[in-house]
Amino acid sequence: MTQSKVKWHGNDNYNMNCDLDKLHELGFVCSSYNNDLAPSYKNKKENIQVFFFDLESEEMKAENIEFKFSVMKLDKHGEYLEDIGKTNSFEEMIEMVKKNEEFK
Repeated sequence: MTQSKVKWHGNDNYNMNCDLDKLHELGFVCSSYNNDLAPSYKNKKENIQVFFFDLESEEMKAENIEFKFSVMKLDKHGEYLEDIGKTNSFEEMIEMVKKNEEFK
């Protein structure tokens, strides 16, 4: 899989650990803010947010982050509700999103 690189916190080669074109094809939209530790994307229903960690970046090394994707559930207002999981697998991250996108 292609590994898209973006500019993040002064790092011109921040590794998203996935192909951003594929992410967009799946309906994800960018939800990143400058003060976030890592870039993030929401699913098309905007009730799941995924943070993308470049394990080779100095910021992630300093934070001792050991996973590439952190998946969290958002409430109907788009606010953090709960953690769904963490993984190093793009495919597993997509499955987590699919299993948890329905509102309860």
